[in-house]
This record gives sequence, C-alpha cells and structure tokens, in this order.
Amino acid sequence: MPRGESLREVLFKLSNIKAGFEDHTALDQVVRATSGIDWTLARAVALADKPLSGPLRAAEAGTEKPGARINRAELAHFLVQTIEDDTWIRKAPLVWSTRG
Repeated sequence: MPRGESLREVLFKLSNIKAGFEDHTALDQVVRATSGIDWTLARAVALADKPLSGPLRAAEAGTEKPGARINRAELAHFLVQTIEDDTWIRKAPLVWSTRG
C-alpha cells in the first residue's frame, strides 16, 4: 500500500467504484438543483436479503455512525414511510438496520 494512503483510498483508486461515486454525485447535484419537487435521497448502506427484522435508523450524513447493513424489506418500508410523511423532504438520510 502506498505510504500515507488508507486502504479505502487504495481500493478506490484500483477499482471501478470511482465511476459509481461520480455518477452518484452527479445525480445528487441534479436532484438538488431541481426546483418545485419534493425529493428524498435515501442512502442505504449494504443491502441484505432478509425479511423485516426490527427497527431501522435514519440520520443525516455525519451525525451518527451508521450500521453495516439494511434489509431490502426495511429499506422499502422506509421509502413508503417517507412518501407518507414529510420528515425527510429535501434531505438525504443514511438508512440502516439497528439489528446489524
């Protein structure tokens, strides 16, 4: 590993994940610049294929340390809930399962 670089930085440079992050950032900018619509950019951590298993957490990036994953069913539940209330309108929360 090059001196002074973290494993994350090295993996980022050596993989094609950089293109995905660039697309992610560009989409984020387009959505945020669009006026006149309500939007929520749900940031899911690693997705798991399990049924609903319990409470989930959502928080603005940088305000809490997120868990490692979220079940797809829990993420779907969060997205439906987001449509039904206005808690996350014009925000981009990280979403994760509290049960790991």
